[in-house]
Amino acid sequence: MLTPSGPHPRHPPPAGNPGAARSSILVERSPTLSDADERALIARLRSSEIAALATLHERLGGAMSTLAASMLRDRSEAEDVVEEALMRVHHAGPTFRGERGLRTWTLRIVANLCRDRLRRRRRFTGVPLESSGPHESLAFDPVAEWDRSLDQRIVSEALEASLAELPVDQREAVVLRHRIGLTHEEMAETLGVPVGTVKSRIARGLAALRTAMKERL
Repeated sequence: MLTPSGPHPRHPPPAGNPGAARSSILVERSPTLSDADERALIARLRSSEIAALATLHERLGGAMSTLAASMLRDRSEAEDVVEEALMRVHHAGPTFRGERGLRTWTLRIVANLCRDRLRRRRRFTGVPLESSGPHESLAFDPVAEWDRSLDQRIVSEALEASLAELPVDQREAVVLRHRIGLTHEEMAETLGVPVGTVKSRIARGLAALRTAMKERL
């Protein structure tokens, strides 16, 4: 189960069946766009209206930041990615036809920018950078023999470390599904892969998380 938690929770996880796979509970949810609002915002973006970027950031900035911070584990770098993504949206706005949803289109830009940075990071350093600040956390029931005496902060930190070790495609899938709350169809649209591939990446990512968490806890 993936459930919301703050950076330093002080209480044990809620009761339940820890080993079971359950529906996701979002850590952070941006205000949603109605169909009419989305059409209006797309029209503003297509006309290159600068103020439309502020509206886009108000509606989708939380999801953009969550994805970037989760992928890069560096708050400053994540903020740079969000700013760059907004500029790319602005420049590409006139050619956006709205065939994909605005949220999935925007998150795809963020995901691609994160992948580019991760590739450059590996090329120049050989290893990922450590997180330079706090970021949204997932609380995860990793094993059936859950120990309620474990401090939740320890569990959260172990999960974040385990999440960082996942291959990029699996980390992306777990974050988009369980931290941002996209449907499988939205994820397929965002990542440009079939729904079956999305489901496979989520399953492999969660299985790897469970294994890593068993080793850490």
